[in-house]
Amino acid sequence: MDQSALKITDCLKRDASDPLRSFKDRFALPPSGSIHFDANSIGAMPKNAPERVQRLLEEGWRKLSRRGWSELDWLDKSKTMGAGISHILGAHQDDVVVCDNTTINLFKILSYAWRIRKNGSAILTEAHNFPTDIFVAEGFKNLLDGFDVDCDLQFAETREDVHDQLGDDTAVLYLTHTDYRYSQRWDMSELTKKAHEKNTLVIWDLSHSAGALEIDLMGCNADFAVGCGYKYLCGGPGSPAFIFIHPSHQNAAWPTIAGWLGHADFFAFANTFTPNPGVQGHNTGSPSIIANEIFDCAVDIWRDVNIKDVGTKHRSLSETVIQLIEQECSHLGVSVISPKNYFLQGGHIAFEHEGAGALCEALFEHGMICSFRKPNSIRLGISPLYHSHEDMWDGIQRIKQIISSEVWRNPRFQKITI
Repeated sequence: MDQSALKITDCLKRDASDPLRSFKDRFALPPSGSIHFDANSIGAMPKNAPERVQRLLEEGWRKLSRRGWSELDWLDKSKTMGAGISHILGAHQDDVVVCDNTTINLFKILSYAWRIRKNGSAILTEAHNFPTDIFVAEGFKNLLDGFDVDCDLQFAETREDVHDQLGDDTAVLYLTHTDYRYSQRWDMSELTKKAHEKNTLVIWDLSHSAGALEIDLMGCNADFAVGCGYKYLCGGPGSPAFIFIHPSHQNAAWPTIAGWLGHADFFAFANTFTPNPGVQGHNTGSPSIIANEIFDCAVDIWRDVNIKDVGTKHRSLSETVIQLIEQECSHLGVSVISPKNYFLQGGHIAFEHEGAGALCEALFEHGMICSFRKPNSIRLGISPLYHSHEDMWDGIQRIKQIISSEVWRNPRFQKITI
């Protein structure tokens, strides 16, 4: 082997100086021993989640019944969980709320931004944005069309086109921070600044960034952000999402969906709506108590995490896995399709291979959980909390073995799942 090549001993050495290495013990990873490289689709389970849910069912629902609403913290969790992950987003504790799901929150924030816009009648997004982001924008425009309100929904084909199309008539720039396919990341600070020069408000979808990358919403002077809780944040399947609103935009208008839990005094059961000040007014109806309990297990972990350590480790893991893919697998028809420059990368690393779908299926059976995206991309979601450099080594060795042995060509691996 080339003396400059990365070795397993190099990976172990990097792990020895990892300040986040103890966090892996707080997660229940697959009992099979499989490497969970699917953080960009669903993060690993906090170890105490089953116990917490069981306690909620027995002591909360079964024992307290309706008194659980007043005696337990069910109605406070949207605020306390938002505060618990705020530092991971580079936000203040009072500016983040955890509630609903990503699609609903995107609609709430897009419509809110539209109503407080400074100028223009255009919403600009990417033609290849994540589908739900596009669908929400299309649905919002369709709603405005029904009221004869002029709204120009514009799609930029390339990232260069986003810059070129950003103009004086752009009311809202509506983007996903990390491309879900190739993991290409926007320069949030630079683009937000450019948008503000046009009096344009910016909405960032952080679903493929939060919990993996070092994010600084306040430092970037971001207007709004939305993201899911079940990916790198490890909130569990069906977990609630989050909303960030810059303090300067809070209380500028009513929340789009004026719901019971968004009222300033929801136990007053008033007949008219008075918004809860700040971001908490964007709560809607009764929260999903069980889903919140699971997410809160992850939030307890995140409260102990330093965001600088997250950024440093994620960069080291990403650069390690790219080097290993090229070193060990390039001769087997594998090529990295994510940007090589870390500051242009998102949470995951994507590589392509002619049999990507079948390869992904074979890897699942041979001890590695990852995700496939058409036509030929495999994504490795990299978590700074429960992944190690040794995991990077082991994972790439498994990929190398499956490809070189051509196990992936077995007919049973040709039925491709998402």
